[in-house]
Amino acid sequence: MKISLKWLNDFVDVSEFIKKPAALADLLTKAGLEVEDIQNRSESFRFVVVGMILEKDRHPNADKLSLCRVMTGEGVVHQIVCGAQNHKTNDRVVVALPGAVLPGNFSIERAVVRGIESGGMLCSLKELGLTEKSDGIEILPEDAPIGRSFAEYRGLDDVIFELKVTANRADCLSHFGLAREIACLLGRGLKKPQLKMGSADALKVSSLSSRNEMALEVKNSDLCPRYTGRCLMGVKVGPSPDWLQKRLESVGVNSINNVVDCTNYVMIELGQPLHAFDAEKINGKKVIVELAQPQEKFTTLDGTELTLSGEELMIRDTQRSLCVAGVIGGKNSGVTETTTSLFLESAYFSPMSVRKSLRAHGLNTDSGYRFARGVDPEGSLFALERATEMILSVAGGEALSEPYDVYPARQSKEKVHLKLATVSERLGYAAEGSKFEAFMKGLGCELEVLADGDYRVTPPSYRFDLELDMDLVEEYARLNGYDQIPERLPDNIDLAPSAHDLNYLLQRKTSEIFRGQGFSQAVHLALVGAKSELHFVKSDANMNLAGLNLSEMPVKILNPLNEEQNCLRKTLSYGLFRNLCGNFHQGNENGRLFEIGKTFSFEGPESYKEHWRLGLSAWGYPWNFWQPEPKNPIVFELKAAMETWLKTFHIFDYEWVPVQNRGEIPNFLHRGQAAHLMVEGQKVGFIGTLHPVLLEEEKVRVSAALAEMNLDLLLKGQPRGLRVETPSRFPSIQRDLALVMQKTLPVGSVRREIRDVAGEFLRSVGVFDVYEGEKLEGGLKSVTFQLLYQDKKDTLRDEMVNASIEKVLQHLKAQHQITVR
Repeated sequence: MKISLKWLNDFVDVSEFIKKPAALADLLTKAGLEVEDIQNRSESFRFVVVGMILEKDRHPNADKLSLCRVMTGEGVVHQIVCGAQNHKTNDRVVVALPGAVLPGNFSIERAVVRGIESGGMLCSLKELGLTEKSDGIEILPEDAPIGRSFAEYRGLDDVIFELKVTANRADCLSHFGLAREIACLLGRGLKKPQLKMGSADALKVSSLSSRNEMALEVKNSDLCPRYTGRCLMGVKVGPSPDWLQKRLESVGVNSINNVVDCTNYVMIELGQPLHAFDAEKINGKKVIVELAQPQEKFTTLDGTELTLSGEELMIRDTQRSLCVAGVIGGKNSGVTETTTSLFLESAYFSPMSVRKSLRAHGLNTDSGYRFARGVDPEGSLFALERATEMILSVAGGEALSEPYDVYPARQSKEKVHLKLATVSERLGYAAEGSKFEAFMKGLGCELEVLADGDYRVTPPSYRFDLELDMDLVEEYARLNGYDQIPERLPDNIDLAPSAHDLNYLLQRKTSEIFRGQGFSQAVHLALVGAKSELHFVKSDANMNLAGLNLSEMPVKILNPLNEEQNCLRKTLSYGLFRNLCGNFHQGNENGRLFEIGKTFSFEGPESYKEHWRLGLSAWGYPWNFWQPEPKNPIVFELKAAMETWLKTFHIFDYEWVPVQNRGEIPNFLHRGQAAHLMVEGQKVGFIGTLHPVLLEEEKVRVSAALAEMNLDLLLKGQPRGLRVETPSRFPSIQRDLALVMQKTLPVGSVRREIRDVAGEFLRSVGVFDVYEGEKLEGGLKSVTFQLLYQDKKDTLRDEMVNASIEKVLQHLKAQHQITVR
């Protein structure tokens, strides 16, 4: 939000800070109102002054240039070459002297133009950065003071603060609101805007009644606790006076017309948004505040067509909607050049109602920004009268008497009881009663002294954030300065650092393992769209068969930002898949990702659970000069990475169980290229190639694979104790077996059977080659196993190893018709 210090000075004396704005910015920032930027507008127009053309002649060496003698002060005359033709002798003009730097970093220096020395530049408003178009240089009025700084003459000698206001400080979203805060911080007087209504020099008020001219009905007083309105007649819509345009432009608001400018002015001054309706366009001469009709169409002032859901609060007439309450007006009732009568609205709308309307339609307006955070319900009528006075002063006409003020249930603040000893205890230093009382009164609170150091405080209506005693403690700390809180360690503190959470350590180790294998860690938002996730997963039952335990109902968000973030995720796979697609479409044709994150399940009313999961994804193959064509399906990369993790965590009792039945694997995986992971007899997750139809739908032109594991089950009992054994002093014997078997026979089950049959001397069995080719009959494959034998107590003899090998071969032939190649 932009704040003008000159405007601020109307309410609290900050004149001393015009020359040193950084001091005020530092004060506000320390009080919790961060000043993000300071723009000293006068600095942008240094060495730019008002001048008068004494003489205008033709340039002797150029027909299209003029040579001017320009006076910028008593006895100060400059020779300036100019290319414009719209000026003449005795004109007042804007002169940029050497040393000036105009917008675009255009530096003015003495120069020689076509052989003639030029000591400055006559400027247009475009060259000064004040308009987008200009027809020649700017000609000023005859009474423009020669030699005066242009910034001062134009009212640009101002300092603008860019203020970052937190959501709980809506009371500071105006110049008067911020002035109230500064007055409290500096202990200075606060000048409130004065109304002329009812005074001797009041503007014209008609004897006619607003209530007779326009009917009003508020049907949803819970969403609109207060609504005020007044009719104005005989107004003339046109450009705003120069002072009003300049003041609005100083804070970045473009001038529209005198009526709309007045409503914007009051909003920026007092923080109360207003809306002016063309009264002639209100059908039935009746204003109704009620909810929209479901599927109703509404066109906003900027021409955007909205389809309303029926939950938006609207301002209507007897036939149609005129305005989304607190958000934006409609094209059908806006003020135009032909408008002569107005219905002026100033209301307090429920912040929740306005927020829902803004989010539902993706709108962002100045009035919606303020209403969504909360405006002062007690200020509605004052703002209405203030805007009425301004409109009558700049647009003429008369105000009808008896304005509406529908306020059935007055908003009140609860009293807060607080003792000074509580403030001292919480802040760690002795709080002063005089300071506390001054701060509370400065904030606008009603203070009742019950006893010495014992208070009952009633916060003002505009401070929605003051509800508890600790809120008042925080206000004391903020206003007194956080730097006053002493730095010391608590008494009896145990200086020994606490141990890291075991789950955190195990997850960090997991991250290191996968990053060491070339995977990048992904962190996805836990909020997803329920429909989108369900469309991807299709069936929770298939995921549950893999040991992931998804709930049928998602955990829904009560007030979602949008439909794509309306529930908490049930699985990591959906987020990894969307990431995969996004990366591919951005040109990353291969990648490896992993994620360690929580999923959420609905266990019943008000009962939810969190689960730690591990997700993996891989797509495409990095180009390899030695092996341009990939040898194995990409899913085996995920399998290898997962097996490395298992071995690192000393988990050796595991098995990949291929799944052929479509009803037993997640629907997004390719049947025949998917498996469950069994660890110590329990399913803990799945792995598989993504279904080609799904990849085709998403236009992903490379193969891809996904895996998701139940990390809670995998980390159960971790870290496992290491079993240390003395290495055998006796040599080992290695034998390789090339076995021919059916292609459909899982190698893992064969490997397991070899371990079971080979006997006690077999130390390990691994696979190091798989062959499928023309030298084998159809439907067969050759798998080479490496068997390592060793006896801890004696040297093994060949006949003992041969006997074990023979036993293994006989078993495999009997069970699976496996032969030696």
